[in-house]
Amino acid sequence: MNLPGAWPITDDVGSMRDRIDAFASGAGLTGARLHDLVFAANEAVVNVLEHGDGLGTVRIWLEDGQVVVEVTDRAGRLTPAHLSPARPSLDGRRGFGLWLMSEVCDQLTIEQGDGGSRVEMRMNVDDDDSIKPRGTQQRLGVAVTRLAAGPLVTVSGDLDVTTSPQLHAVVTDLLTSGDTHIAADLSELSFCDSSGLRVLLVSTVAAREMGGLMVLAGVTGPLDRLLRLTGSLTVLAVRDNAEEALKLLSEHRAGS
Repeated sequence: MNLPGAWPITDDVGSMRDRIDAFASGAGLTGARLHDLVFAANEAVVNVLEHGDGLGTVRIWLEDGQVVVEVTDRAGRLTPAHLSPARPSLDGRRGFGLWLMSEVCDQLTIEQGDGGSRVEMRMNVDDDDSIKPRGTQQRLGVAVTRLAAGPLVTVSGDLDVTTSPQLHAVVTDLLTSGDTHIAADLSELSFCDSSGLRVLLVSTVAAREMGGLMVLAGVTGPLDRLLRLTGSLTVLAVRDNAEEALKLLSEHRAGS
């Protein structure tokens, strides 16, 4: 039996994603809908950690053919007015979290009262397996290989609010040391939230401001969907694989 669950919010967002994934998949949610619900729950929890003093609870249950996730925030700073229908700009200053939650969930409601704020996300159980399941939490790996065209940064695992500073630090170190042409192989990335997206956008802009170029390679599945939803492909340079990304770096160097 798939029993409902409830957990206090902690900074271990990866374990929370695993719990949401396990319950929702056990309830029959699959594919893109499963990934989107895990993504939305992640964004709601991160919002509590960043803006709600980290005090809150996650609940999940099955109701009338829908998997329901509720995230409560005792600080109560989140209101329905924070949910804007307009897509955020791509300058990296604002997060995409709330906007993306409304885009990927079948239903999203935000309530504020004396007990704090409450976010409820609903996803219809659907037989959609067009996107490979996320799998369990994976530690972020960032490896740098020095090549003639520029450094190749290979990223694997989960890129989220707790791990994205690691990637940002690596890219910043490369840029400040003069390596302004960078290829990032994301083919082994298993999860990316809005914090990870912000790092990719900010790093891309920083490289361009220094006369260089950052190219993303191996963007597939959920990450590709995230970039398309947010319009990020109009800003980011993307190639199918690392070889093509490095080729673009060489061409950019030759033309600059």
